[in-house]
Amino acid sequence: MAIMFAGGMAIGVPSFMPVAAADLSVSDGMLSVSTTTLQGVAVLEIVVNDPNNSDTDNDVTTLSATVGGTDYDLTQATNGKWYAYVVDLSQSKKMDANFTHGMEFGVLCASGLGVDASTTSLIIASGGADVWATAQMSSDGSAQAVGTATVAGGCLDIDNAGTLTDDTAGSTARQDLTAAILQDAPALSDPDSDSANMGQNGHKLNASGYGSWPYIIAVDLNDDNIVEYGSDSINVEYGNTDDETSISLANRNPADRAEVHLTINDPALNIDPTTADIWTFDLSDNGGGSSATSVIFANNATSSSTNTAFNATDLGILGCVNNCALASDGEAVLAAGAGTVSAVDMTESDANTGVFESFDLNGEAQFETAKYAAADTVTTFEYGDNYVDMIITYNDASISMDAGGDWSPGQAATISVNDPDANRNPTSAETLSIADETVVIPTIKVGTGGLTLAEGVNLKTATAGPTAAKVVVGDDDSGAASYTTQIYNTTDNSERLRILHTAEKGSMGTATSTWINVTTGHTLGDLVNLPGTVVLSYDVTGPADLVSSTDVNVWVINNGDNSTNAKVHSIDAQTSGNVKAGVVDLDGGSGYGNLISTDITTSSDWNSADTPVTKNSLITVAFQLTHAVGSDMSASADYAIYADFCNFDQNNGSLVHNCMYRLEAVETGDNTGI
Repeated sequence: MAIMFAGGMAIGVPSFMPVAAADLSVSDGMLSVSTTTLQGVAVLEIVVNDPNNSDTDNDVTTLSATVGGTDYDLTQATNGKWYAYVVDLSQSKKMDANFTHGMEFGVLCASGLGVDASTTSLIIASGGADVWATAQMSSDGSAQAVGTATVAGGCLDIDNAGTLTDDTAGSTARQDLTAAILQDAPALSDPDSDSANMGQNGHKLNASGYGSWPYIIAVDLNDDNIVEYGSDSINVEYGNTDDETSISLANRNPADRAEVHLTINDPALNIDPTTADIWTFDLSDNGGGSSATSVIFANNATSSSTNTAFNATDLGILGCVNNCALASDGEAVLAAGAGTVSAVDMTESDANTGVFESFDLNGEAQFETAKYAAADTVTTFEYGDNYVDMIITYNDASISMDAGGDWSPGQAATISVNDPDANRNPTSAETLSIADETVVIPTIKVGTGGLTLAEGVNLKTATAGPTAAKVVVGDDDSGAASYTTQIYNTTDNSERLRILHTAEKGSMGTATSTWINVTTGHTLGDLVNLPGTVVLSYDVTGPADLVSSTDVNVWVINNGDNSTNAKVHSIDAQTSGNVKAGVVDLDGGSGYGNLISTDITTSSDWNSADTPVTKNSLITVAFQLTHAVGSDMSASADYAIYADFCNFDQNNGSLVHNCMYRLEAVETGDNTGI
């Protein structure tokens, strides 16, 4: 008997694969800084890890570090390390003035920061430094100054905001830094566990967790800024970071429908060293730096659900020249994925890496190559005066079986497919899934392959009720709520049925089950005349997963009616469990019909009362997918299923075996295409 393998696959071109990004921090002895290249309003984290001053159980003397020749007190965290945060004063003041951009630093405290209203209990001494803090404003809109009336929760008495209205994100005071810069500063140490000297610096927090920590020291930075602790020192440069930028693609030669894994490197975008930053770009903006107009800082929003884009002045404040803008020279071969090409979220790979990616941990990208993208189309991506090309490439493929041409009974065989075009996710070992209508499925066809949907369905959908239908997808057999569909056979020799939704009729959102009824091109006589035992092999995993099915029922119907309302004409092939794929006997339960081999029984209840005319009626396979209310498919869902009638006969002297075996081959590793 012939063994056929479905073909039409493709060959790989070696491609660049980014490795995990390292933290930008640099250390010298006990001193560390989050980066040595700052731009605009990026925040510098200073960390001192001094083993001789790491006690968090008892009160110790507060440590300090020097920035540009000035000493600043440090704050101890629960890990025993000491922290301070620094930002450029003039640029942060300009950016904070427009809080719709999401770069909210808090309230600028120019006269000290303290936990009571006096001048005797200051964490940051009066005149010693300007600091951004989670403080409330005075009635005149300015930060509380020494000598004025106490403002609860102001720069002085900062922990006493209590449960005031202003203790919420987005309020007039704009003091909630959980909605702004420094989203994950380390927790304060609590020596003696009495909250009297938190952080070894007298910090106080209110019941909501806001108060004197965290704060950001605001100073006018120089081109070079020496950070020192004892004999340890590190120089931090402040200015444009164009020379530090780069751009890369994981796969520069993808086929269509591939996840585009784009990576950019730029320390300037690492605004918050304590969390992974997110930036949103419009790829159609071809201008870099201050000429770009659709650049959004997407970490947070203190005033609206979506931050506003930076204008040219804003980008100048951020210090952008050629950087801060991601663009492409054309979008003809790009399609929406998790995002759109007009709103591409580039997410930092981790806190403080400066590496930003267009894809998540599962490899789902913000945009993909378009379906049927034209071969050899070149798209260029640009960032920071760096360029990378992507060329749509289709390749030949190969398939092999290690058993060779003589595959003996009982012999295991390994089948290998080399198909780079199916390698759509560079960070995942993918599976050639039956449910995926777009992939080529390796298929073994034994004998005639059985009776499949591809051989019989006339590629029509419901027009005048169930009896006139070939394929119906809806909430019941009357089609009151249903989908308008287009029906295709997949073109890869696997003989699967592709169902594409084009619209929704009625309210499928109120359904608790979705039916897929397929009237085949096979008659009752075709099945009855098959020698041996006939079974149904099926797979509806695609639509079952789309509705998150909790139960799958399967009926086979012989009277040409695309419904299950005539029990004697139906076989209840599968009525228990959430079995999305399987092989089932056509032996019905009580009151149902059955189709059993004549080698087992002399009669079959399914066709005993039928006339020669009704033996020409078409067979229907009906799938009922039970699910929660509202867990319906979309009006544009696209998936593949199969339903085959296979037959086996070893009792009457023949060795008949007609069936299709589809192989869900698994990629050997990330980005191999094998």
